[in-house]
Amino acid sequence: MQPQPSMPSCRESRSFAEFYRSSAYSRFPQEHRSHAWSGFKAFIVDQKPHDFTDIASSEWVLGLPLRAACPTRFDYGDGWKQRQRGRGDFLLVPPGTEVRYEIAGPTRLLVLTWAGGTLTDLDDELFADEEAALRPLIGRYFKNNVVEQVCRTLWIEMARNDAASRLFLDSALSQLGGSLLRCAARQTEKTTYRRIEVRRVLAYIEGNLERDLSLKELSAVAGLSLFHFVREFHAQMGDSPYRFIQKRRAERSLRLMERKDMPADEIARQSGFSSVRAMRAMMRRHGPAQGGS
Repeated sequence: MQPQPSMPSCRESRSFAEFYRSSAYSRFPQEHRSHAWSGFKAFIVDQKPHDFTDIASSEWVLGLPLRAACPTRFDYGDGWKQRQRGRGDFLLVPPGTEVRYEIAGPTRLLVLTWAGGTLTDLDDELFADEEAALRPLIGRYFKNNVVEQVCRTLWIEMARNDAASRLFLDSALSQLGGSLLRCAARQTEKTTYRRIEVRRVLAYIEGNLERDLSLKELSAVAGLSLFHFVREFHAQMGDSPYRFIQKRRAERSLRLMERKDMPADEIARQSGFSSVRAMRAMMRRHGPAQGGS
């Protein structure tokens, strides 16, 4: 994806903070801070609704909403994602990534940036490849109280120039790197867990196709809330639970019809349909063309 003509390209030497001060974002009130020897820059901006594109800079960008309650759409180059973004919903952008945004309401945002390679310098074993280490956090919202506290500490200490501020900033860098790494590991564990739970639901569906299966029942089998179950199921199976179940019922009907010795009403019952008519309608929708039975 090519940057919009009005936006500076990632080849320019300006930092992400400088881009923010000189681009279309300059219309929004901003306060910027940095430290003479620290690799961090930070700013707070009071955004209004907009649809801007952020440059693909050479820095990591971590955005923390301090106040927000509005739909947000963003595109890392792999399609639009939308969610109601609220206070504490972090968004992490790796170096070299252009991001398009559509923000529907006012947002007070704390943005923290640091140069690519900073975390590798912190620990070249854990962060040999920074982007690979933090990939589970990229392109999604995540919350973490420790990361939030670190960002707030960095913001406060960047306004100070006493001897103690360097110690606080050194400590904050280690805390930030460790906390992001732990968040990434937890996200990986959560994703693996949800894959396992959806597989459990698939087995349950297969064993109970002849019954009425409610979303509430299936989400309980998965051990997830109704909202998260539907979202995870669709993400993994590419279909809603309802459509998936109907397809599986149509497939079972076709298999049972091959036996030739089972009445149509019994096939419908064992496949979970209320009637032969409903079964045939679903088979026409989801299965290959079949002759009458």
